[in-house]
Amino acid sequence: MTTEKAPPGAADRPTTVASAPPGVGATVVPVLDDPQALSRGELQDRAIRGAMWTLVHVVVSLPLAFVVNIVIARVLGVVDYGRLAYLSTVLALVGSAVEFGVGTGVVQFGSKAHAAGRYDEVKRMLTAAQGYRVLVGIPVLSLAVLLLVDVDPVLLAIALVFGVVIPCASGGPSDALAIENKTAQSAQATMIVNLVTQVMVVIVAATAGTADSIWAVRLVAVGLGAIAYMCFVAPMYRRALLRPRFRRFPSGFWKFAVPAGAAGMLEAFVSSRSEVMVLTWMSEPAAAGVFALAFGLGVHLFAPAQSLLGPLVPAISGLREVDVEAVGRALGRTLRASSTATAAVVAAATPAFALLVPTIYGPEFASVPPVLVVLSVAGGLLVMAGPLKAFLMARLKGTWLLWMNLTCLVVDVGITVALVRPLGVWAAVLGNATAAVALFAGLLTLEVRSLGLSAGRALGTVLPFLLGAAVSVATWWGVDRIGAPPVPSAAVAAVLGLGLFVGAVRLARTGLTPADAEAVARSVPARLRRVAVPMLRVVSASRA
Repeated sequence: MTTEKAPPGAADRPTTVASAPPGVGATVVPVLDDPQALSRGELQDRAIRGAMWTLVHVVVSLPLAFVVNIVIARVLGVVDYGRLAYLSTVLALVGSAVEFGVGTGVVQFGSKAHAAGRYDEVKRMLTAAQGYRVLVGIPVLSLAVLLLVDVDPVLLAIALVFGVVIPCASGGPSDALAIENKTAQSAQATMIVNLVTQVMVVIVAATAGTADSIWAVRLVAVGLGAIAYMCFVAPMYRRALLRPRFRRFPSGFWKFAVPAGAAGMLEAFVSSRSEVMVLTWMSEPAAAGVFALAFGLGVHLFAPAQSLLGPLVPAISGLREVDVEAVGRALGRTLRASSTATAAVVAAATPAFALLVPTIYGPEFASVPPVLVVLSVAGGLLVMAGPLKAFLMARLKGTWLLWMNLTCLVVDVGITVALVRPLGVWAAVLGNATAAVALFAGLLTLEVRSLGLSAGRALGTVLPFLLGAAVSVATWWGVDRIGAPPVPSAAVAAVLGLGLFVGAVRLARTGLTPADAEAVARSVPARLRRVAVPMLRVVSASRA
């Protein structure tokens, strides 16, 4: 007798046994018309598990990535490091453009359908999305790579196979895992792929030692690793992914997906190191290398906080579907948590790393520290913008995000191009920071108005970040002026920055509420709660 497994999370829901002809096994079929197929508690539990496993992935992978980045920077030097950043950025941005919002639309519509138990609808969307990627994505992306990437023919062929064909042909599993809220399994697969990738990169850096070869081997590892995600997809969704068809999407899909896709493409320019492309095209290779390293270090610093945001997108979409009254409370708590966590990184880790950069990466990167401090503050705003975008997208307001990202991109590129000759790398820094401020302020305004929250209450949720940014700049500047050796200076900066931030939060009576701290503590693994709970109390006791 054959049995079809119910979707994950449906084991404790009502099922019916479909009648079958004689000799044919009965099939267990989930009840699809239950509007509460995924309850609010289930959505929260899956988001928490996903966040925790993503955090484990970051904790395991981040130190290795940091060490590998040091090896690459020292092997390549500032100019070739900028070229590697350019090659990586070009393919990422072109891929975002070709996706055209299909993945975003599938996750948003699919999360709602899956949360409500409409599994056949999800399967049709996955099949259609896979058909789009194979029939449209592969040829368009291949043409773009041929026009924009200038590398050896062998490496170009590798890029087409592993950077275009394989990712497009196997791009659907990530959508399915997001729809199922299987961010925990996705994080596990990502962790394995990342470890293999870093090992391959070190080998190539030690042997070939060129930016082009390192770029190519990254594509090979990531392309092959994309296939591993298929193992975690529910069987019925896996079958849908293996049958790509060019078919219609649900009503309203393209109305949301097209502006959302355009917004995502523009966001990629705004929030990634697209300034490297502008600096490269304007013959500023050294500035491109400095900006790329500073931006990359900021990404490393914020990776733990950023890892907690990934599970929010499908969780918030499902939450709006099953319990819309809880959305306002979720926004406030998410902003307070992201603001406090991001501010702690900005205040303590940023000045410490800035003081260590010349020692770790070499004298070629001596101009990175002040750039890192400013880009870290801007990067913190972009991290905090993540939850706001998730709430906005859950309302299917892709057009709003499109216009906001377009405005920010024009500001970013305009400032960079206009000022690059007199200011060099600082033109790109100024453009990036201005765009980050504009994007976060716009998103915050939209969500506050949609939920009827007061401006004062909204500013209160982000006050910890403003305090952390001020502490970061003051700490780096003050400790750097002392002129002590780098390692002791970094240690002093980390302790001083964290202490000043905690003091400022308690003095201003801001940060987490006791309820926030309790909620976060519940999401922490039991073995870590002894450490986490006292730390949470430090930034929440003043509000008790």
